[in-house]
Amino acid sequence: MFLRKGKALGLKGAGGYYANWAGMRSGAQDVRERAEYVAAVRDELQALFAAEGNPLGGDQYGAELAKTFPAQKEAIFDLFRSHIDYLDGVRDGLVNGAKAYETAEGPEG
Repeated sequence: MFLRKGKALGLKGAGGYYANWAGMRSGAQDVRERAEYVAAVRDELQALFAAEGNPLGGDQYGAELAKTFPAQKEAIFDLFRSHIDYLDGVRDGLVNGAKAYETAEGPEG
């Protein structure tokens, strides 16, 4: 949990929230690792496509599928790019949020 109600933690004041900077940074690290994992899966899939060449075969079904295969393959890798970009954005948000809360609350916490 990244934010907690201040009163519940016994902090002075009538309320507000306490930002768990370490939790935000840890979450950012987790998201970074997930993005790296997704990128590795994408790279492995790209290598498989490259090694396989034309996986559709030379019969009439393969010829028909070959018409849409490049677009389907590109759509798959577009989704990988979008997901990795999303994860990078979440990570950046957590890192920047942790910095902002730490700066705002000062060294006393």
